[in-house]
Amino acid sequence: MLLLEVIRWGNDAAHPLTGGPDGPDTCFLVQAHSVESAAALVDRQLSLVPHTRVAPHAAAVYLLGNAAASETKEQIVRGPYLQPAYRYGWRHWYRLAPEEPWRERVDD
Repeated sequence: MLLLEVIRWGNDAAHPLTGGPDGPDTCFLVQAHSVESAAALVDRQLSLVPHTRVAPHAAAVYLLGNAAASETKEQIVRGPYLQPAYRYGWRHWYRLAPEEPWRERVDD
């Protein structure tokens, strides 16, 4: 079981400095078997929250490690929480639209 951070760029707050696509990102900590299943869990959750100023789907997934819990159920462990998403050298996947496949980026 993997431990992943799934990210939607920005947030739907109306504040001109802290909301919208350039504001802190909407993040979820997810326990799942794959990038695709983690994103699907988050996409379902994001469909229930406002998204007039930002995309209604996850755009990035960062692999944090393996879940140490004995629980094998795929689930959102924490979120949504707002913070600037920062990749600390972890493996990472991106997509521009929900119908696109997840693509791992290998850079730096």
